[in-house]
Amino acid sequence: MQDLLIKNGKVLRFKESDVVIEKKDILVKEGKIVQIQENIEEKRDMKVIDATKRIVMPGLINTHAHIPMSIFRETTEGCKLYEWLNEKIWPREDKLTKEDVYWASMLSYYEMISTGTTTINDQYFMSEEIRKAAEDCKVRAVITRPIMDADGSFEQRIKEFREFYESRDRTNDLITYSVAPHSLYTCSDECLQATADLAREYHLPIHVHFLESIDEIQDIQKQHGKKAIEVLKEYFEGIHTILAHGVHLDDEDIKILKTMDCGIAHNPISNLRLGCTIADTTKYLQEGINVAIGTDGQGSGSNLDMFEAMRVACLIQGGIHENEGRITAKDVLRMATINGAKLLGLEDKVGSIEIGKDADLILVNVEENLDNITMLPNLNEIANLVYNTSGRNVQTTIVKGEVLMENRQMKIGNVQEVIEKCKEIAERIAK
Repeated sequence: MQDLLIKNGKVLRFKESDVVIEKKDILVKEGKIVQIQENIEEKRDMKVIDATKRIVMPGLINTHAHIPMSIFRETTEGCKLYEWLNEKIWPREDKLTKEDVYWASMLSYYEMISTGTTTINDQYFMSEEIRKAAEDCKVRAVITRPIMDADGSFEQRIKEFREFYESRDRTNDLITYSVAPHSLYTCSDECLQATADLAREYHLPIHVHFLESIDEIQDIQKQHGKKAIEVLKEYFEGIHTILAHGVHLDDEDIKILKTMDCGIAHNPISNLRLGCTIADTTKYLQEGINVAIGTDGQGSGSNLDMFEAMRVACLIQGGIHENEGRITAKDVLRMATINGAKLLGLEDKVGSIEIGKDADLILVNVEENLDNITMLPNLNEIANLVYNTSGRNVQTTIVKGEVLMENRQMKIGNVQEVIEKCKEIAERIAK
């Protein structure tokens, strides 16, 4: 792999409890950051990217998504969660082929690359096609095969996960895995025990929907005869657990979560679209619970633009903390990067710009021109990244030292072909 030198950029870094922007160059060798300092010397055989008027920051980490759901974009209007799932999504999903899932995944990977996300945590079926698309796009992804009792039996899904996991390319460290019981309300006690055993056997994290809607509280009590937090602790204590949503946590839930190896994948836009109310992420962080950010699938979350998710995540805390301290732009930048890396068990590789870590980097355009008029004059670069930046401001996206998009030009595959394929799929399954 050719050495990569990023020059003249403003580099976003984490310094103890602070977030700072420094004028630095970054040298990348064999996909890893090896030098961060001013005025690194250019050499003839290097690829050099001029980052003048760009902020160089860690690639964003989307900790909860359903990757192929690009083809379900804007199907939520006027729906509650269960209504949307039962009437809009599950009937259409029954019509999907493996080829459909591949092309829909390709569209989502292009979307994440073009908006600055370098790592995504998935929970969807036909996992082989999602993985193949990830390999073709050279992105970093955590992939699974969801497990539940929807058809009265989970054993077949356990078998499918084993076959999927055992077929992995052990040399590709961009693709990692989780065990994913869909939720506590769609899994029996036997199913939850089987997924816990599977996670322990393979030393993998659990990725589960948890208290996304008010209806779940009673549904879980009815299904298992106890509170959701008690079910979670019974089966997953001692297993690193990624909790998608965590909207309806009470003080007892928080107290118990603090004793467990877990964190929250907060999906602010999806929660608002489906009327699930607002997670008190300010309180969760103050209590020492790790909180990261996700977009959910585009069917409920609209898009994979993590800049939009950051902005909403920050703003909505003002809706529940009147005249009180709440999370700031710096907190949200951590949630979208290093906190996400910790939640996915990848903090030794990504999430921050440090020597020895993989070069998962994005360059954000902060030029003083009409395209950036909403951030001018740029009096606070960090706040502007959260409140006035969108994914379309991302100029260049790099994963493990490989440039996937440069100056808004995709370097992999054929974007227009993927768009046309997905239009055809969406029209067919809507009938």
